[in-house]
Formats: sequence, C-alpha cells, structure tokens
Amino acid sequence: MTNDHPTFAATTLDCKVNQLALSARATRPTLKQTVDTAGYRLGSFLTDHWATMVTIGLGLLVFTAVALPFLSYLGLDFIAKPSFFTLHYICAQIPSHSFYILGHQLGLCARNLSIYTSMFLGSLIFVLSKKRLPGIPWWLWLLLILPMAWDGFTQMFGLRESDWILRTVTGTLFGLGSVWFALPLMHKTLLETTPPPR
Repeated sequence: MTNDHPTFAATTLDCKVNQLALSARATRPTLKQTVDTAGYRLGSFLTDHWATMVTIGLGLLVFTAVALPFLSYLGLDFIAKPSFFTLHYICAQIPSHSFYILGHQLGLCARNLSIYTSMFLGSLIFVLSKKRLPGIPWWLWLLLILPMAWDGFTQMFGLRESDWILRTVTGTLFGLGSVWFALPLMHKTLLETTPPPR
C-alpha cells in the first residue's frame, strides 16, 4: 500500500489556497478603481454641499471681520493683527470708511462688510430653502449692482463724497443681487451637467 493520500491532500489544499488568492485578487479594487471611486465620491459631496460650503466660508469671513475689534480690545493682537492684514487682500480697509467697536476698526470697511454680510445671509436663505430659491434675470442683477457702481465711481473721481449709509445700502444691494443671481444659476448648471448616480 502506497502513502499517496497525504500528498494528494496537500495538493488539493494548495489548489484551494491558490483559488482563494486568485479570487481575492480579482475582487480587490485596482488603484485606478480606488482613485475613480474616491474622485466620484468627492465630486458627489461637492455637488451636494457646495452651497453650504460657500455659506460657511462667507460666515467665517464676516465673523472674523466683526471679531477683530473684540480681540484687539482684549489684547489678543497676536491673532487680531495677522487676521486684519489678511483681510486687506479683499478690502482697502480705509479707516474713514470703516465702522469701529470699542475704539478698534472692523476688519472690513462699511461697504465690504455689508456686501459679505448680505451675501452670507442670502446664501444661508438659499441653503435653508433647499436650493429652491428662484434666481433673478441678469437685467435685475445689473439694476441691483448699479447703485454701488455709481456710488463708488462718483466718489473715486471726486465728484462727491459718500457716507456710511450709502455704502451700506449699496453694498447690501450688490451682495444680495449677486447671490440671488449666481447661486440658483450655479445650482441649475450643476443639475444639468452632473452625471446620474452610479
């Protein structure tokens, strides 16, 4: 009687192990598949939540601008000064055109503060309406931004001097008009160009 049974069993076991390895390798996603899946999920997230991220960004911007005087008042200049300098990239921060709290200048001038605050509130309403806020036609958007253009240009060329009321009102019209025009248009474009879910 020969002793072939152990060898046969070992060979059978090796075959099963090889089959399992091949099966696992076949079902394991490749690097390209992993990257494609991650890219698709990121794209889906951005498509679904872009308006929320815009709202959060605008909210942080306004919060920072308003918080700076309080930080300076509390002696936290190591936070206030770099933040104030950073905001200079989007605002001239002219002292005579700015609001003050506790004797310290806000991070944005009156016009820019009203622009970004109204944009934040407008985008928040857009998000809370579940992106159902209807957009406005381009000609109405132009009508809403023209007052700020008139106020800014006439002041720039020395024809007249604006005041904080005009800067605030025209900035608010500009901010609301821009959000009311741009966000629904972006949402509509994304709906038309986004591929269906996999």
